[in-house]
Amino acid sequence: MTLNLLAVSGSLRSGSFCTRLANAAGSLVPDGAHYEVADLVRGLPLYDQDLDVEAAPEPVMRVRDRLAVADGVLLITPEYNYGVPGGLKNLVDWASRPFGKHCLVGKPVAVVGCGPSSRGGRASVEYLRMVLPALGALLVGDEVLLPKIDQHLDPDSGAASDEVAAPLRATLLALVDAARTPAG
Repeated sequence: MTLNLLAVSGSLRSGSFCTRLANAAGSLVPDGAHYEVADLVRGLPLYDQDLDVEAAPEPVMRVRDRLAVADGVLLITPEYNYGVPGGLKNLVDWASRPFGKHCLVGKPVAVVGCGPSSRGGRASVEYLRMVLPALGALLVGDEVLLPKIDQHLDPDSGAASDEVAAPLRATLLALVDAARTPAG
């Protein structure tokens, strides 16, 4: 059975390092897994409990459906003002409803942080690694922070340096292993 892995960049910027890293990760995916980078952050309305009803807005339903059918999710996040980018936080807010019965419950999720600074997305990764298990997701892999990412992505081919590829490959392997292991 082929596993479906879904990668989500937490950055909206065209040409973002997170999106470039998500694309580079496609060449590192273990055999037996289909990998797709999906733009799930853009276009979501701000979380509003008044809109979070049986028939939530169409963009919300589409995102929830995409996450629900994925066997594993890779979140690649920058750090904005020492925190999670607003769009990615909004995605988590929508995806985590209704509480305890949402598309992330039991879902293997890995988190990777990157950025051009020396922090490598630290605050965003720490927050997501704390909150995702509390919401019911299965946190997978070690903490991965990739600082100075601008120096590790080839500007022409988009390939990641060996220094970045190694922890990214290990994270993807852990995600595949978790997706293959029955819950419970």
